[in-house]
Amino acid sequence: MGWAEKQAPPKWVPAPETDSELVYRLASETELPVNVIKIFVNRNIDNAAEIHQFLNPKLSDLKDPFELSGMDKGIERVTRALFDNEKIVIYGDYDVDGITATALLYMIFNKLGAQVDFYLPNRLIEGYGLSAESIDEAKSKGVSLIITVDTGITAVEEVEYARSQGIDVIVTDHHEPGESLPEATAIINPKKPGCTYGGELSGVGVAFKFTQALYRALNQDERELEEHLDLVALGTAADIVPLIGENRILTKFGIKQIARTTKPGLKSLAFVSGLMGKDISTGQVVFILAPRINALGRLGDAGQAIRLLSTRDERAAAKIARKLDQENKRRKEIDETTLNEALAQMEEVTDLDNDKAIVLAGDGWHQGVIGIVASRLVERYHLPTVMISITNGEGKGSARSIPGFHLCEALKECEHLLMKYGGHKYAAGLSIKQENIEAFRKKFIEVSNQFLSTEDIQPKLMIDLEIELTDIDDAFMEAIEAFSPFGPQNMRPIFLTRNCEVVGQPYVVGRNHLKMKIRKGDAVFDVIGFGFGEMAKVISAKGCLVDVVYVIEYNTYNNVTRKQIRLKDIKLTVGSVPTY
Repeated sequence: MGWAEKQAPPKWVPAPETDSELVYRLASETELPVNVIKIFVNRNIDNAAEIHQFLNPKLSDLKDPFELSGMDKGIERVTRALFDNEKIVIYGDYDVDGITATALLYMIFNKLGAQVDFYLPNRLIEGYGLSAESIDEAKSKGVSLIITVDTGITAVEEVEYARSQGIDVIVTDHHEPGESLPEATAIINPKKPGCTYGGELSGVGVAFKFTQALYRALNQDERELEEHLDLVALGTAADIVPLIGENRILTKFGIKQIARTTKPGLKSLAFVSGLMGKDISTGQVVFILAPRINALGRLGDAGQAIRLLSTRDERAAAKIARKLDQENKRRKEIDETTLNEALAQMEEVTDLDNDKAIVLAGDGWHQGVIGIVASRLVERYHLPTVMISITNGEGKGSARSIPGFHLCEALKECEHLLMKYGGHKYAAGLSIKQENIEAFRKKFIEVSNQFLSTEDIQPKLMIDLEIELTDIDDAFMEAIEAFSPFGPQNMRPIFLTRNCEVVGQPYVVGRNHLKMKIRKGDAVFDVIGFGFGEMAKVISAKGCLVDVVYVIEYNTYNNVTRKQIRLKDIKLTVGSVPTY
């Protein structure tokens, strides 16, 4: 194996033993399988009322939007703007979270009869966030109120400039604040110092809470907002925020709304994506729908995505959806080229035996795909990764992290070398002068080496439960599916079964995917292992026994639906001596 393919095998981490007395009592109270109760207890949901609420969420469980600090001031200013017929601009970000948040407010304000427009910066020309140029454009059009969505919390100078031009700014955001806050008319962000709201809403989640508060203040029927939960689910799932609490409720109802959406744009997008008429999961949102919505924003102008989501014209929607699909294919080609160039550069600048981070920089790398490539490198090497695109002496970077390593705190240690930076714990962006890149590489790796241990950089496979294949019956599957929607902090449960017999001859499908059957006791299951094709020869001998870590899901093929095991990892059973 060449070092560029070097990858540590994951460490299997079983869940701790549960209190058996508690488990059996809860199983009796809830009439759920004991193994399902064990999963709940290991996820700190350990009373019958909480389990019932988790399995039966209601929109009425959502918090009062006015609990968000600054909401009352923001709604008061917006209400005045509506009654005075002021010109309003919704200012968003060019990723899926920002696009859906912008589309949501744009449609709601239109419905309320406002003079409203939207503005998304061009990723390649303007970069992230508010800018003086966009404020000047708003001023020239007579705009007196800017409402930011999914951006603005660090725009101290830009908000001050807007105020100097007679434009008020309401900031709605969910990113980490800087050391000082903008002097905005209102700041609505659950991470704002002093805000006790709790939870990690997405940008579109904060925007939805804003619409809830606005409808309440105007005595409008809040049930009208439910038709837009499809947008909330898209942005929330795509932004990889924890799918617990309000995020889980909004996403669960929102995914149902995607299936019955009245938006021509979403219908057209589902059609070109091959999802028309199918049940939608968070995985399909993240890997199929979101990249297409993202495509235009990554490659330049995201405005067409707003038009797709907000139009009522079916012909226009179909045309834009086809364009997004084409742009997504082009984006994939650029991804692959950039990844190969990044891997080649790693040979020259990265020492995987000693460095606990990866920092790469390339002339002309497309700014719209470096975040995707950084994520793929994190997935492959389990190291914090920064990808920097250099144009005209300036670098624009995207950073991605691993559990236990806070990107923004690490970048703060390097801020003397940066022009600006911001983002999340696990994802961040930065700007840097070209001449500082090498010094930044050394400093960022030094910080990573200081804060990360060898244990931290070994990928871990967290196992919810060790079970037998015979435990997987219809009642068990129904209970597991009720955990959905799946996402961060509410992942699809992962199981371990030992000593499974390989049935028949394993084989490889697609690019490198393992297909096989396993048996234990009276249970036999089909298995798919994406990326595990090399194991086909290892486990092909008669009588081979394997330990498997997996998720269990339904697979539909030729209109027949069966339970299927999807591998997370596989090992030969210790002591197994196959007969050749």
